[in-house]
Amino acid sequence: MGRGVRTMTMISSALISVVSISRLRTTVVSAFTRVSSAPSFSSVGKSLLRLDECSAPESTFPVDPTSTHPEGQGEEAEECWASHALLFSSLNDGVIPNDGARTFLQYSLAKTLLCESITQKEDKLRSSVEFSPCNGPNMEDLNTLESVDELLDRGEKLLTRRDFNDKEEANSWADESMRRLISDAKSDINVRILYIPTAFYALNPQSSSTPGKQRQRARADGKKRRTQLLKLLDDLLPQIEDIVPQFNLIATTLDLDDGSLKQPVGSDDASVFPHDGKSALSTWQPHLIYVEGGNTFWLQHCIEKGGYAALMRDACTGPSGAIYCGKSAGAIIAGSSVATATWKGWDDPSVVPGKQSYDDWLDCPGFGFVGDRSFFPHMSDDWIDLIKEKSDAQTSELSLSCLREEDAFCVVGGKKLCFVVSGPSPIDTT
Repeated sequence: MGRGVRTMTMISSALISVVSISRLRTTVVSAFTRVSSAPSFSSVGKSLLRLDECSAPESTFPVDPTSTHPEGQGEEAEECWASHALLFSSLNDGVIPNDGARTFLQYSLAKTLLCESITQKEDKLRSSVEFSPCNGPNMEDLNTLESVDELLDRGEKLLTRRDFNDKEEANSWADESMRRLISDAKSDINVRILYIPTAFYALNPQSSSTPGKQRQRARADGKKRRTQLLKLLDDLLPQIEDIVPQFNLIATTLDLDDGSLKQPVGSDDASVFPHDGKSALSTWQPHLIYVEGGNTFWLQHCIEKGGYAALMRDACTGPSGAIYCGKSAGAIIAGSSVATATWKGWDDPSVVPGKQSYDDWLDCPGFGFVGDRSFFPHMSDDWIDLIKEKSDAQTSELSLSCLREEDAFCVVGGKKLCFVVSGPSPIDTT
């Protein structure tokens, strides 16, 4: 948007007490209109991509249209795509060695941080106009905001319907964006990471270890997995020499079973961390939410039991939503239906009171972060006949993406875009 329009918008807002400069949305103030560079979620119609336009095997399965939907999931969620999402079977095989997945993750981080910076700058300008409407906004701040807007607009144009036009250009844009953020910053930029290992914490009824021992080992292993994630993210954030402000990863672990927060890292200042599980997904405004793999049924049960569905959906949707990273079980619940978790027989539903058979989960909706698409992780040739069997047995259709170990499914909700990027095939050690 031009400088004159932005200036008049802010002055008009102060004069008539209409303050509605929202994050990259269309805003109408008196006779002046500010149109952001980010596309409006509400203005985009149905999905631009069908599954056959994504590089993944496909199939369909039923969802009972008469079934009830838990709060924040189901039919409404189908129309509310994740802002940015990365869904995969394995972090080690599908993301870390996958250049396409790393590019998408770095791009998403840069875009998310830029959007937050723009919002903060808009708030600062709005305050200055409200305080002194006759003087108008600070022109230096206005110029800075305009240039950041232009940088974000360039980033939006890098995406095609199926992938980036040029991955090197996308990497260059992400690096430029992050360096710009650092150069504008007066202190370190905290990148807030929320790690959710709940699926991994599920007890194994067949284990010879006591529940206490199982939990102790799961927490220790979960901490190692989170450390691996933070190492990956740290590699994607530039560390610029001779500049005092830097990016600083701060992370905490949320168990959706009891809402507890544990293992904060990145700062000794307790005030920079959320005070409970609900605030971790809301007022803390994480930049990235990572949902670990494990028992899908236990994860879904804890989401419903704790009332986290609406919070998760709100946290990950909209133009300023967190990046959703879902591994295995985390990928399944991101889809339209959780029923795919019943197909292999890997996850044990008996850990959930009252829903101890696979039949109890056939009509269970997921978040719908990719429209009506659902996910089948850990795909291999061994499951081709099973997929065909499930497809042939269905009377109604929903899109299905089957993700191999080396695959990562990328989602850009603002454009209703999705595509698959694949890394090298993992070596079979059996």
